Amino acid sequence: MTSIAKLWRPVRLLALIVASIMMVSLAGCGSSSESGNRVIFAVTDKALTATTASYTSVPLEMGYFGEEELDVTIQPVDTALAGVQAVATGQAFITYASIGAVAAATEQDDNIAVVGLTNGNIFRIVVPEDSPIQSIADLKGKTVGANTLTAVANLITKAALVQAGLDPEKDAEYLPVGYGAQAAEALRTDQIQAYSGYDGPNVVIGDLLGKKMRDLPTPLNELTGTSALVVRKDSIRDEPDRVVGMLRAFFKAMVFSQENPEAAIEMHWKQFPQSKPAATDDEAALQQSIEILNKRLEITGGPGPTGKFGVQDDAAMQQTVDTFAEHGLISRRIDLKATGLIDYSLADQYNDFDADAVRKQAAEWKS
Repeated sequence: MTSIAKLWRPVRLLALIVASIMMVSLAGCGSSSESGNRVIFAVTDKALTATTASYTSVPLEMGYFGEEELDVTIQPVDTALAGVQAVATGQAFITYASIGAVAAATEQDDNIAVVGLTNGNIFRIVVPEDSPIQSIADLKGKTVGANTLTAVANLITKAALVQAGLDPEKDAEYLPVGYGAQAAEALRTDQIQAYSGYDGPNVVIGDLLGKKMRDLPTPLNELTGTSALVVRKDSIRDEPDRVVGMLRAFFKAMVFSQENPEAAIEMHWKQFPQSKPAATDDEAALQQSIEILNKRLEITGGPGPTGKFGVQDDAAMQQTVDTFAEHGLISRRIDLKATGLIDYSLADQYNDFDADAVRKQAAEWKS
């Protein structure tokens, strides 16, 4: 097993244990009007940053959950693993989490299934636009920052180095620098020369530096389906209408947010005032939040290659999980077809909505 895999395994097990303890005391944060059909949506972003606006606040404010006769409670959790574990233990009905976390959790519970996948890979290794670093190979001898040394982003850095022909344990250093101001300061003072994170925080770091951040090219950037909508298999069997309703509302809200991201952010601040950036004036905060949401939707938004929302190409998805296994982001290879981890049986039903009508609704929306 690679050194990356050795690092991931204890982290994964610890996270699952912590998640199990934490989920006993779940309490809702934001919810739609009561309908008697309560659903807990575990959102894997504790701060409910702007990246979550399209699937939390928009379906609440626009009534998309209500149209499906669902009373949805938005429950933020710390990590993707915590979100998946919440679903596995019945503390949440659904989560939107990384496919890596899903694959890891299946080793503990085979009653979870992916019912939809969004496009692309949100994780990126970035440098300031004026950095002399142009490629992953240029990271040799450099220090790369990440939120923590156990973060998926840090493991992705090591995988990218391996793909570039470098030894991740000898050819680079790694420094935990958190998100936001701490990470920006580490770049400003040359404690790190690159940062590995995901779309939203990377935009914030660039804003704090007063510079655009530039993605370093790596084949990992081209992976797709790295973010998954996850429920229990028995929910697909016993409660298909609730599963369909959640996913239809999710994708309708995505379409709305792509058409009118400013409205999505205004709704988000109304639903979750604590998510509004506090260190900038209102206009600057709005523009930053719109940029963050647009970046997320640029990567993940829209239908998959089949033309259906939530459905990815089978071969491309197998390549994603094989790449994760090869570089130790998950501990073993998973045959997606043989295990039935991805279940598209409800895809036709949750795609049964008029996307053009939603876009028209978004274009005509007024606060």
